[in-house]
Amino acid sequence: MQFDYTFEEPWGLRARLPLERRTRTSSLAQIDPAATPEQIEAMERNLQIHHPSEILTGFGDLELLVGYQLRDFGVEMGNLAIAVGSTLPTGKTEDNPYDLGDAGERHEHIQFGSGTFDPIIEFFYSRPFGEGSVFSLYGQGRFPNSTSSKGYKGSQLIQGGLGVVTALGEVGPWDHLNGVVGLFVQDMDQAYWDGEADPNTGFQNLSLQLGISWRDEAMKSWNLSLILPLSVETSSGPEGTYDPGPVINLAIGF
Repeated sequence: MQFDYTFEEPWGLRARLPLERRTRTSSLAQIDPAATPEQIEAMERNLQIHHPSEILTGFGDLELLVGYQLRDFGVEMGNLAIAVGSTLPTGKTEDNPYDLGDAGERHEHIQFGSGTFDPIIEFFYSRPFGEGSVFSLYGQGRFPNSTSSKGYKGSQLIQGGLGVVTALGEVGPWDHLNGVVGLFVQDMDQAYWDGEADPNTGFQNLSLQLGISWRDEAMKSWNLSLILPLSVETSSGPEGTYDPGPVINLAIGF
């Protein structure tokens, strides 16, 4: 969820709060036929301690940014917006899962937050082309530079994309609906626990974005899009532990 507010041209504020849903599936495989019921039961207990099948939902870290916008940049109706800010440690964090696992205690690898204030910088550029279309380019970097009280240092994230917005005219309840299509790429480094790289983190991802945008009667801008993964590589190889699903993104501008 994203909210934009212009308080004095060309300055504005931006707040972004991600809501994440992650599904983990696990099962026992290739069990020795000679295994006793007691041994199989011990395997099941170990599975529940380490990686039980579960659906996890939670808010990530809140992002707050101050932005500056340059109008008619490069060409007439071209716009460049630059924003800098920080995350706030609002997302849920866990204790070191490797220490807990070594002690035979139940633990969680998935972190919804980093537990630290991470600097962010981003830009957005758009310019018109053709009849009623706009080309856009976007990039963002998140750069953790500290370690949380639990010994966790989050992943550095570089992401961006390009897209085209085309006027569709009057469609259903909308008088002026726009179609959105684009490509989105993410490059996330590994996170660290007490200075040691977390092998379950780190990936590169390419996705397709499809969506619509419009303005309501109060002239608020709305952008609803679906992000579909096309390819992914993890730090442990193409068949690693991370399999991204589709993402629904809603942005509201005031």
